[in-house]
Amino acid sequence: MDKICKYFGDCGGCSFQDIPYPEQLKAKEAVVRDLMEANYSDLELKPINSGSQMYYRNKMEFTFFQNSKVVCGFYSKKEKRKVLDLEECMIFSPDAVLILKAVKDFVNTRNYKAYDKFIYKGFLRHLIIRETKFSNEIMLGIVTTTATVFDKEAFVKVLLKLSLKSKIKSIYWIKNDSTSDAVVFEDKELLYGVETITERLNGLSFKIGIDTFFQVNPRMLAEFYTKLKDHLNISSEERVLDLFCGVGSIGIFLAKSAKYVWGVELSKEIVDLAWENARDNNIDNISFFVSDARRFLNTQGSFYKDIDVLVINPPRCGLSKRMIRAILRLNPERILYSSCNPKAMFSDLDSLAINYTPQFFEPFDFFPHTRHLEVCSLLKRK
Repeated sequence: MDKICKYFGDCGGCSFQDIPYPEQLKAKEAVVRDLMEANYSDLELKPINSGSQMYYRNKMEFTFFQNSKVVCGFYSKKEKRKVLDLEECMIFSPDAVLILKAVKDFVNTRNYKAYDKFIYKGFLRHLIIRETKFSNEIMLGIVTTTATVFDKEAFVKVLLKLSLKSKIKSIYWIKNDSTSDAVVFEDKELLYGVETITERLNGLSFKIGIDTFFQVNPRMLAEFYTKLKDHLNISSEERVLDLFCGVGSIGIFLAKSAKYVWGVELSKEIVDLAWENARDNNIDNISFFVSDARRFLNTQGSFYKDIDVLVINPPRCGLSKRMIRAILRLNPERILYSSCNPKAMFSDLDSLAINYTPQFFEPFDFFPHTRHLEVCSLLKRK
């Protein structure tokens, strides 16, 4: 197939763009099948679920870089210490074209300098853009150090003049003087609009903050949630514990069928959003706890022992051995495990195999044109 992005080969974001999409899906299915070979070759591998190949991502973090002028984009595959200046991103949003140009023009007109992460000097660090795909709302965040005075009012005016397909609802300024190249959200200032944007999925609404984790492909997420609900087939007498619950989207979706749902998330700010999302959707059979997941199971797990359903969607690194032991002590009847890192997931399943048997594996292509994919499995207690 023809390359759909002029930056392919230099930008490292979409390494599979030169492969026809049906072949990409076959390659991803083969990854799961290879992982199944050792211990699960007799189980069902359901067909991979897929959707739109373009403009599917709801969030991007672009990096500022200093050449003769400030550029904004992603680190180059060819020159590791340089940033590729982007004018568009075909897997994100058509509105990125106007936003990137406006921001670069603004910072260069004012002679702001990009932060150099190798010598720890400079001002501009990152540009964050979030876009809801069903409700068409945009949230922006510019990340800087405190090395220069920032013209906040002018920045907002420039952005609000843009004729975008989606509507700008929030603009943030995030100040980050740490030496880490990661975005740190400790000091954020709302320059315009409301604190959150709202995505709508399957008749439910979910508020998303500038620092909130939310699955990057909302259109596929709507299908994913429907599949999870069908696989679990929760009755009105069953209780659900949702670890790593984020803004509560999975638990809120399942709560309509369950007797009660509990969600656990480390960040208080994100748990506050989860409570708001439950109230906004008129869900009253759900509660949320601010806690590290393992600590929660070790200190409160006895209350939830022999729970009917445990939902796990962990970070890419998977579960620690201590976390797995805590889950085995919890002894839920069924476990719905979903992961964007199949290798880590299969390693965890091997450790859980002492008490649990996977019923099937089902891949979801949340990340077209990349090597990544999501895989879920339903485990039943032996």
